[in-house]
Amino acid sequence: MSAEQRAFACAHLGLARQQAHRFARRWGMPVDELLGPAYEGLCKGAIGYDASRGHRPSSYLVPKVKGELLHYIRDTGFAVRISHRLRELWIRARRPVAQGLSDQQIAQQLGVPLPLWLECRRACGQRPVPLQEELLG
Repeated sequence: MSAEQRAFACAHLGLARQQAHRFARRWGMPVDELLGPAYEGLCKGAIGYDASRGHRPSSYLVPKVKGELLHYIRDTGFAVRISHRLRELWIRARRPVAQGLSDQQIAQQLGVPLPLWLECRRACGQRPVPLQEELLG
């Protein structure tokens, strides 16, 4: 990174923090764990940002930061290795699940067969419990 790009990234650290906090609330993860990927996305965005195109910095940087956070969550958010296809489906299903729709309605809304949705729900629907908690509980 050039000095100018570093200064640009430093000027927008609040944007990365804001996205990390948003993802932490949404995914139930510690903010400290998400700050690194958020800053990485910010740096990648600072390198690629071109002011001559007329975009507001936040319009360019937010998707870069969110993308890096999503990659981090997809790669580390599950204890068992789950296919990208099922994880993507689970991410798309967050809103319908929160609305309390039935499995059939969710599958229809997502445009997937019911058995695929049920497999996704079984694989991704519950956060893993640390083994220590399981043994002590």
